[in-house]
Amino acid sequence: MGPEEMEAVGQVFEGRWLGIGHVTERFEEALRAYLGAPFVIATTSGTAALHLALMELGLEPGDEVIVPSMTFVATIQMIQAAGATPVFCDVEVDTLNMDPGHASSLVSAKTRALLPVHYGGYSCDMDRILELAGRQGLHVIEDAAHAFGSRWKGRSVGTLGELTCFSFDPIKNITCGEGGAVATANEAYARSLILRRNLGIKSDSWYQMEWARSWNYEIVSEGYRYAMPNLNAAIGLAQLARAETMRERKQQVIRRYDKAFGQLDQVRLISKNLEDSFPFSYVIRVLDGRRDSLLRHLRQLGIGATVQFTPNHLQPQFAGFGSYLPVTESLYREIITLPLFAEITDHQVEEVISAVVECLARS
Repeated sequence: MGPEEMEAVGQVFEGRWLGIGHVTERFEEALRAYLGAPFVIATTSGTAALHLALMELGLEPGDEVIVPSMTFVATIQMIQAAGATPVFCDVEVDTLNMDPGHASSLVSAKTRALLPVHYGGYSCDMDRILELAGRQGLHVIEDAAHAFGSRWKGRSVGTLGELTCFSFDPIKNITCGEGGAVATANEAYARSLILRRNLGIKSDSWYQMEWARSWNYEIVSEGYRYAMPNLNAAIGLAQLARAETMRERKQQVIRRYDKAFGQLDQVRLISKNLEDSFPFSYVIRVLDGRRDSLLRHLRQLGIGATVQFTPNHLQPQFAGFGSYLPVTESLYREIITLPLFAEITDHQVEEVISAVVECLARS
């Protein structure tokens, strides 16, 4: 965050219209141009984007959505909020993305949709996922919370499945402070999403000011308070202007990390197409039960390492779904997320590398 964001927010303050308005529209237009998506609807969060997208499918109790367990809990909770049941899928050991082969084995008469998650900013194998969906007559909703700006074989994430959901919260590739968006090529979906995100109100409030009867409004669908305000959209516009600079810096850091950690016997790198991706996080696998000791060592040094994520099928809230996912559970014991952000300095990168190498050499 810098002076550009402060100036953009200041302009919204001066305009005195903080809620959804013309700045939100400008952000949506900029997102459409950046992604190459026909329709983009900005929302209050990535979680709201997922909820809205899932609601478009008209899911009913008993309907199932196949989803990786290796994701943030919001993905699973929004499947349930839309009235469906999550069916947990395993991931590929090299990518941590949805395993299309395992997903295929889970398809039943109750399955309505596939919900791939682009883990770490690297696209899932969308060819296989879309082929499976087409063969089985399933919807595809992408959780691209990590993957804004990434591509699959040259095509932008956001132009692949029916509905793609992005997150612009404080730690994502670009931020709005808080926010999200749904991208789609389906005009009927887009019209419905615009209504649903604003409580089903036919016209947004800044348009009502221009009506002869400005106090009147019509409710024409169910809806939620999910519309992105001008205030957040202004931050997003400033961030989007330098998205490519932030992408290049993250890629540069990852090349340095990969070069250093690829030489360690105790480490396995995650397979990635770096050139086609806007990386969200940097994850390695630490073998032979050494992950936890490395995590403790890094935190003692003040280095912000963590584990992303606790698999959802192991969470008490979802215990009733009773899955055994051997690859996911094995990876959960090995993965560690190391610091990666656009403003990280070369000195900090070398600090991280030295700390990891020192700890693993000692163990």
